[in-house]
Amino acid sequence: MPLLATEAESSYFQLFVKAKRLHWDPATIDLTRDRDDWAMIRRDHAAEQFEEQILRLCSLFYQGEESVTKTLAPLLSAVPRAGLGLDKELHLAAQLYEEAKHFDFFQRYFTDVLEQDGAASQAWMQPAPQAVLVDDLDAVTDRLRREDDPEALRAGFVEAVTHYMGVVEAMLARTGYVGVSDALSARGWLPGLQEGFRLIRRDEGRHVAFGIRCIAEMTAARPDYRPLVQATFERQLPNVLGTIAAFDYPTPLVDIMKLQQFAIGAYTQFMAAAGLTDDADALAALRAELDEV
Repeated sequence: MPLLATEAESSYFQLFVKAKRLHWDPATIDLTRDRDDWAMIRRDHAAEQFEEQILRLCSLFYQGEESVTKTLAPLLSAVPRAGLGLDKELHLAAQLYEEAKHFDFFQRYFTDVLEQDGAASQAWMQPAPQAVLVDDLDAVTDRLRREDDPEALRAGFVEAVTHYMGVVEAMLARTGYVGVSDALSARGWLPGLQEGFRLIRRDEGRHVAFGIRCIAEMTAARPDYRPLVQATFERQLPNVLGTIAAFDYPTPLVDIMKLQQFAIGAYTQFMAAAGLTDDADALAALRAELDEV
């Protein structure tokens, strides 16, 4: 199927163009300082359990990036089957490559800095993150993979995009970036990890923008999809907050209340940007962040 002129000028195609321009390679990030910092953290901050908190954070991102890499293909294959446009298909193809790079970064970080096999990250997957990042995401995308009915396929795509780009990326991952900033940049620790997060966050800003535009477009055409979007967020909110609550240590690296408020704010921003609520302040805040990626 050829790329239509309207598709070549669409915002979806421009996200694809930007992904090509902003290519980066996880192998080029210098982790030398991180190895020294990690030895210092383990030696000097055992009482604060900072080693455990950083391991938990990296493990959730490792597991999350592995999961989103595995579960994006059903969204990509659903686009041509539902007739949603080659521009969307091209963006998702680029996104799948980017998700694989994100997983590659954390695989390298576990091996080269944390000196663990990435499989060790499973030990930190309590029920809440396991549900929102892995099990429920796999279930919704698997239904999409097996759906043949055109109407059900489109509704399933809306649900999958909401869970993937709305809950996991816009709500939970963006909250994790705030935690990284609070925990590491203020202390000047682990610069390679910080750089990896910066580049991953830049990529995922495009992914969130794609999700917002898809949901806005599809719910405008079919307002009966709006309750499906709302229900997906409401179903996963306890899992998001439960994931954050696991970082409530006696000496926390992060401000738990701040992260909880940010997560709820991220939900509000996504809904406003998708045209499902009327919140000008939330919309302006999200647009300002996405303009930077």
